[in-house]
Amino acid sequence: MLQCLKCSLPALLVIAPLTYANSPPSEPNEITRTVNSDIVEAGDMLQILLPAAGLFAAWMYDDAEGAKQLVYATASTQAIVQGMKYTVGRKRPNDSNWHSFPSGHTSAAFSGAAFLQSRYGAAWGIPAYAGATFVGLSRIHGNRHYAGDVVAGAGIAFLVNQYFVSPYRTEGVYFSAQPTQDGIAVGVTLTDTAFEGKSRDRANYQLSSIDYKNRIELGIGVNLADSSGQFGATEFLSNSELIDEYQPFSYINYQRKLANNNSFEFEFIPSETRRRGNASQPFTVDGVTYEPGDGQLFTAFRHWTLGSSAYKGYNINDKFDVNFGLGLYVHWISVDVDKNEGGKYSTADSWRVLPNLAVKTQYKFTDEISVLAKAQYQFWEGDAYAVAEAGLQYQINPAWDAGLKYSYTNTDLDNSTFKANYDSQSIVLTFANRF
Repeated sequence: MLQCLKCSLPALLVIAPLTYANSPPSEPNEITRTVNSDIVEAGDMLQILLPAAGLFAAWMYDDAEGAKQLVYATASTQAIVQGMKYTVGRKRPNDSNWHSFPSGHTSAAFSGAAFLQSRYGAAWGIPAYAGATFVGLSRIHGNRHYAGDVVAGAGIAFLVNQYFVSPYRTEGVYFSAQPTQDGIAVGVTLTDTAFEGKSRDRANYQLSSIDYKNRIELGIGVNLADSSGQFGATEFLSNSELIDEYQPFSYINYQRKLANNNSFEFEFIPSETRRRGNASQPFTVDGVTYEPGDGQLFTAFRHWTLGSSAYKGYNINDKFDVNFGLGLYVHWISVDVDKNEGGKYSTADSWRVLPNLAVKTQYKFTDEISVLAKAQYQFWEGDAYAVAEAGLQYQINPAWDAGLKYSYTNTDLDNSTFKANYDSQSIVLTFANRF
C-alpha cells in the first residue's frame, strides 16, 4: 500500500497544477473585476486537499485498489476538462483567458469528494461534498468561473468517478436476510474470492445491480439564439457583439424512481451571456442612466432556473412510456451594466416562482435506441416560461446512457423588475448514470 501511495501522490500533484494556473486577469470594469479573498484562497487549497484526503483515506484502510481508482478517476476527469477548455474556448468572467468552461478547480474537488463517498460512504462523503461545493462557489465568488462552468466540472467529475470507483468491500463476502416465523435469519457466505484480495471495477459493479433508483444526467450545450439581444441589448445597444458567439451552458438533472412507475426530478440550469456595445438611446438600470455619449458599455445577463417535479408514469406498452408531472420552479434573472473602462456600474435582479406542468414521453425503437420528448409550461399571474425538447438516447448498458437533443425555451416574465421576453434554441449533449 505504501508503494502505491508513493506512485499515486506524485500523479495527483502533477494533475493539480493543471487546475490551478490562471492567466493574469484584466479588470477594466466592475463586471470583469477579479475578487481576491480568503474564500478564493481556501477554495484553491481545498481543490488539492480533497483528492489528497482520498489518498489518505485509502492509506488508512490499507486500500491500494482504492488509491489506483482515485488516480484513474482524477486523471481522466482532468484530461476531459482540460481538453474541453481548449475546445470550447469560453472567455472567463474576469476576461483573463478563453479557458473558462468547465471549471478545473471544481472538477478536482469533486473527484476527491465523489471518490470518498463512493468508496468509503457518507461519513467521508458528506463533509467532502460540502468542501467541494465550497470550492465551486469560491470560483464563482472570485469571478473566475460562471455557474455553468462549475456545474459542468462537478458533473464530469461525478460521472467519471461512477465509472472507475467501486465501494470498498471484500469481494466474495455476501450477506443475506430473510424473515422467519420468529424474526429474521441473517446469513454470511464466503467464497474463495474473499481471500484473494480482489475487487470489481465500478463498471462491473454497477452492471451487477438489479434496481437502479437514481439517475444523474449532465447536459452540455450551446445556445444558438441571441437571447440577450432579444432581451433588449439590440434595442438599447448599437454595434453590440457577444463575448462568446456560441454561448455554452450546462445543467444537472437528478431523478429518483418511486413506487408504481412514479418518479421525482430535480434540476438546476444556470446560464449567462455577456456583450459589449454603445448605448443607442438613454436607458436606466437600478437608477443609473446610460447615454449614447458614454462610450462602449459592458453587460452581463443571467437567467438561472432551479426546480423540481413529481411524475406519474404510465407504461402504454413495452415500447412507449408517458409521464405527467407537477412541480415548482424558481427563476433568477439579473442584469449588470458598466462602462467598458469602468466607473458607471449598476445591477438589477428579479426572482419569480412559477408552478410547473410537464409531460415526458419515451419511445424505444430498439433496446438501445429511444426517442425522447419533453414539454414544460410554467405560469402565474401573467408570467410564463415554456420548454419543448426532443432528441435521441442511446442506452449503452443498464447503468449508462448518452443522448443528443434540441431544446427550445420561451421566457415571458412581465411582472419582474424588468420585462424578460426572449427565447433560446439549444443543441445539447447528455450523459447519464443510473445507480
